[in-house]
Amino acid sequence: MAFKKLREIRDRFEQQWINGGFIFGYENEINENHNNDYPLLVALPPISELPETEGGSKEDYTFECLIVKPYFQNQTGSLDVVFSLLEQEALTWLQRVLDSYPNKEVILSPNSISVEREKELYNDKLIQVRLTFTLNAFSHHFSHYDDISITNLSPRVWLRSDLGVKTQMFGGNEVVKRWKDQSGNSNDFVQTTSTKQPSYEYEDTTNGYPYVSFDGTDDFLQCVNGGISEDGRGISHDHTIFIVPKVEQDAVSGYILTKDGSSSNLPRFVIESRNTGSFNALNSTYSDDDTDVAQAVGTDDLSDTAVYAIKFHNKEVKVFRNGTQVYHDSANHFDSFDNYDNTRAMVMGASELGLNKFLAFKMQEMIVFNDDLSEEQITKVSTYLKHKYNI
Repeated sequence: MAFKKLREIRDRFEQQWINGGFIFGYENEINENHNNDYPLLVALPPISELPETEGGSKEDYTFECLIVKPYFQNQTGSLDVVFSLLEQEALTWLQRVLDSYPNKEVILSPNSISVEREKELYNDKLIQVRLTFTLNAFSHHFSHYDDISITNLSPRVWLRSDLGVKTQMFGGNEVVKRWKDQSGNSNDFVQTTSTKQPSYEYEDTTNGYPYVSFDGTDDFLQCVNGGISEDGRGISHDHTIFIVPKVEQDAVSGYILTKDGSSSNLPRFVIESRNTGSFNALNSTYSDDDTDVAQAVGTDDLSDTAVYAIKFHNKEVKVFRNGTQVYHDSANHFDSFDNYDNTRAMVMGASELGLNKFLAFKMQEMIVFNDDLSEEQITKVSTYLKHKYNI
């Protein structure tokens, strides 16, 4: 066995699994620790022998991987839906492993992937996807998923309801304790207080994707990092935010996303829903009368799912709905600044202190780019999200 190469592949497996716990070992280890971080990936040692080098003749070798998580019998959503999400996490992980070889591409041997679903395992009522695949020793290509178009734009935050949502059972509901950032920048959104954790809901009708549901009373999530930019400072002055909300028509007035939303003497932005069903986005340097503000207020009815893009640039704010610009405002007296500071976290579902402005709404996806994307790029991302969520 080429142990050096096996260690390298094992390390790459673990590095690319960002959604939960990881074990490189054997199946009987799954139930030994009841405090596992789920979803749990168990990568079994390969069946065939690894080649000593990448050159020369090609050799197939097979890995078997188990992706495991609890299934709560009284949670919403069919078992088939939950299985499909777990299977997607498995295939996304495999894609990341193959993409992580920048100087050489990897090919899966033809018809090499098999997926098996198993339920009610061990003592913890776990469900499991058994993923078996055969790699041909580092030769050619592997097809990319559509979301590579998003990755190429270098998002700073990427929250997907179908991937990386860490949950637990509380009060008879499945609730969200951590929403894992899929951008690779570890800008996760978290809530440690069980009573303030939004619920995780499944659906089988509109588009088949789950969503994170905030109750409008005390639920909110906040980013673990104040400075989400490359240099550790706060989000830059020029940025573009995409959200796919499932907002209730009768939602009360409240904040969808905010940065320094109630802070004194700090630059801030606020994206909110109003009790009239309208949509509001503003950026400003804080003052009591909001004199230094660029604000876009629309009359769009938020009862239907749509892709919204909010672009903050220089002294203006623009809002796009399904790729088309619908609102725009600017403020010539708006104070210039480099970034939104890193003192406080970005918050979803409430003010930046998590004290008020709670909103009853459902979120399916959010992407934050630390740049003012072009209209062509906004259209491209919006088209991707519209297609994904059947909008």
